[in-house]
Amino acid sequence: DLAWKQWKLLPGAEHFSGSLNGSVEHGELRARMTQALMPYTGVFRAPLEIAAGEATLSWVKNDKGFMLDGRDIDVQATGVRARGGFRYLQPQGDDPWLGILAGISTNDGGQAWRYFPENLMGKALVDYLSGAIKAGQARDATLVYGGNPHLFPYPHNEGQFQVYVPLKNATFAFQPDWPALTGLNIDLNFINNGLWMRADKAMLGNVTASNLDAAIPDYTAEKLLIDADIKGPGKEVGPYFNTTPLKETLGAALDSLQLDGDVSARLHLNIPLDGEMTTAKGDVRLQNNSLFIKPLDTTLQNLSGNFSFVNGDLNSETLSATWFHQPLNLNFSTREGEKAFLVDVGMNANWQPSHTGLLPKAVNESLSGSVPWEGKVAIELPYHGNASYKVDINGDLKNVSSHLPSPVNKPAGEPMPIKINVAGGLSSFDLTGSVGAKNHINSRWLLNHKLTLDRAILTSDSKGLSPLPDQPGVELNLPPMDGAQWLALFQNGAANEVSSTILFPQRIVLRTPSLALAGQQWNNVSLMSQPVAGGSQVEAQGR
Repeated sequence: DLAWKQWKLLPGAEHFSGSLNGSVEHGELRARMTQALMPYTGVFRAPLEIAAGEATLSWVKNDKGFMLDGRDIDVQATGVRARGGFRYLQPQGDDPWLGILAGISTNDGGQAWRYFPENLMGKALVDYLSGAIKAGQARDATLVYGGNPHLFPYPHNEGQFQVYVPLKNATFAFQPDWPALTGLNIDLNFINNGLWMRADKAMLGNVTASNLDAAIPDYTAEKLLIDADIKGPGKEVGPYFNTTPLKETLGAALDSLQLDGDVSARLHLNIPLDGEMTTAKGDVRLQNNSLFIKPLDTTLQNLSGNFSFVNGDLNSETLSATWFHQPLNLNFSTREGEKAFLVDVGMNANWQPSHTGLLPKAVNESLSGSVPWEGKVAIELPYHGNASYKVDINGDLKNVSSHLPSPVNKPAGEPMPIKINVAGGLSSFDLTGSVGAKNHINSRWLLNHKLTLDRAILTSDSKGLSPLPDQPGVELNLPPMDGAQWLALFQNGAANEVSSTILFPQRIVLRTPSLALAGQQWNNVSLMSQPVAGGSQVEAQGR
């Protein structure tokens, strides 16, 4: 029942017993330990807790050098059991050589922190692995060592040190502030001065990661690299990153641009082990997904194509989608600005107005042809404050034929450029635009429970925008009109379907130099309809 304290690199021991025979030149020691502590300060962070251990050591010392041989080594310690042997050679006048072969099993991978040699692996790496490996079991782990121990960890492959651990049902927290991977079957391969890990499958929240490869290629570089294929519901990707340090960057981007439907991606994480910011980058493939653009409260359907990201900076290739039942080409990018998160979207399409689902049936039946257009959307999401956005759309009604009443009738082939500009936030936006050279609109919309037109002014034969009305309402300054044709259009339900989705103000002012109505020609007409108690009041002036 011997005991001794640690001396340099010889660990301390207690409850040591055995038998010794031979001489200094050639001998053998059969050793046993039970319920013993082996302090190894400077190497392991806690004393080795030996439940039971035995070994046979033999040695030879002569003019050729020294050999120490360890056989039938079997040690049961906290969370681990190791069986194997070693041989140490110190030839006279030559370099030493150490060879180790051992089989290892563990029923609690969470105890791995006890067995990382800090003097060889470095404090940062031991800190990392001690916090990363939370649980798991392994039955067939193997330790192989061969080389000059003075050259360890063999940065130039002068020797071999390898511990291969096929860990089952593991819990692996690859970063303290990231969600841990659970139920993981992962192979840990410690090779010389690096660590390589591989898992066929892992769960990132409710998203499946496959072909997961992780590596710390060089302990001194203190960086963990992770690569994985990702597949799962797009709506689960954003919530996952919202539980990570990337919440304010990539998480914010995916909150503003919300994907639905299954997505597949290749993910790469560069994780400094010194606490610096993680870099997440990857490539995402979309196939018939939907994309909800939250600040604009609109959804793109049948979205297909690719985009890449580096943390919160996203950049897409040209994507195809359906918007308002029409095909659309688009690209988008996001950027982390100094004061705000920025989203830019580019779009182009060739739409048939009668197929958008935005217009009443009576209007659709009077339109034919298509409108080529392109647009740009700029969204600004301040880190502190409210979102804002701008939309600029340019198109040409040249190929559109309209059989609506004058002044919105036109034949196909007549050029008619159209411009629409929107600027606003989460509660309202201003929409301005022009059709042709002389028709201009200025309007303000409220984003209530139902889209509400607060006030607007439409002017024909004008050189530019007119100021908004002082009070809620619509002012229409129109060219000569045929009132009978417009009444017939409204009697066919031209306004019904629009009013079901949009709230219009009740105060309406119409001005026209000429109005044909009821067989009469009225000049300098001014009509005003406004709400009064119990109904509406209409005032008309003309001659």
